Amino acid sequence: MRKKIQIMIGILLILGALIAWFSRGGSDTVYKEVPEAKQSKDYKPEILWPRTEEDKEMAGEASGVAVDSKGDIFYLHRGSSEYGGESLIQEPALIVIDGETKEVKDRWGKNMFASPHGLEIDDEDNVWITDITLNKVYKFTPDGHLLATFGDDYPFYMEAALRIRNVLPNLPTGMTKYTFARPTDVTVMEDGSFAVSDGYRNRRIVKFDSDGNFLWEKNDLGNGTGEFNLPHGISHDQKGNLFVADRNNARVQVLNQDGEFLDAWEQKEIGRPFGVEVGNDGNVYLVDGGDALYPNTGRGSHQVVIVNKNGEIINRFGKWGSKAGEMKVPHDVAVNQNGDIFVAELQNNRLQVFRVKE
Repeated sequence: MRKKIQIMIGILLILGALIAWFSRGGSDTVYKEVPEAKQSKDYKPEILWPRTEEDKEMAGEASGVAVDSKGDIFYLHRGSSEYGGESLIQEPALIVIDGETKEVKDRWGKNMFASPHGLEIDDEDNVWITDITLNKVYKFTPDGHLLATFGDDYPFYMEAALRIRNVLPNLPTGMTKYTFARPTDVTVMEDGSFAVSDGYRNRRIVKFDSDGNFLWEKNDLGNGTGEFNLPHGISHDQKGNLFVADRNNARVQVLNQDGEFLDAWEQKEIGRPFGVEVGNDGNVYLVDGGDALYPNTGRGSHQVVIVNKNGEIINRFGKWGSKAGEMKVPHDVAVNQNGDIFVAELQNNRLQVFRVKE
């Protein structure tokens, strides 16, 4: 009887989803006219990966980038898959580049991910990856051995239920606090607790302790204070404050370690932040992925933006293109001890570095 009821609920939800598919709901996407950024005189651009023809053939959509304690660069891409892909990626999705020689020193991740999205390296050099198809957050050793998996499995009706819920916000879906709905990114604190931007089907920032126990969440759709519309990237500072790339709202929101709102950076010069990283210098590094992924708009700005802890812009540079120093939909950003900036470019299928000029 219980199974029959579940099937009936599933059918109703699917029918509702077909109706909701053509309905407008949620929060409108924010668009801005972003002043053109200049090419930076402070950084020298270089394409790090792919370099060989063989690597170019296997290179997929660039998703994430992070730097470990030794300065090695970890780069996440989707190989022959794409956003929302259903099949496991047969290529190594994780490329490890030596921080000194800039040569590839390791590759792993075959048949582990369907649509990897967010990448983080914690203080113990463990590698954290989110997958928006599998709806999981994974924790690995640096060489790719799985340590932990976070996230409840989806019941068969969940995707349809979430589509309706994003039109009818009060619709019960059966989700728990541990159910992710296309999680975009993760950041790990010094004590091992971690926060996830759960952004494509949810509009949620959720924090867990080091054992994966739920602590708190913010899950309000909108463009008001503490509301989100596609939280896409997340990072933290030494105080545990969270910095969220609130992508469809074209801003960064700052929360304290308990999820309380502190600030919002909405100036037009930051464009549409896709990725965010707090550097060791205390500055916040953003990549603005522009409007190329949005229908009926222009390309928008594609740039790196450096902001101080008060939200004041220090530097910004970049423009649309495929040459060194240009970008197409920069998706994630990382910074090493030297201040070199690494950018994963979604549509150029590559990893680029902007090295500090001596």
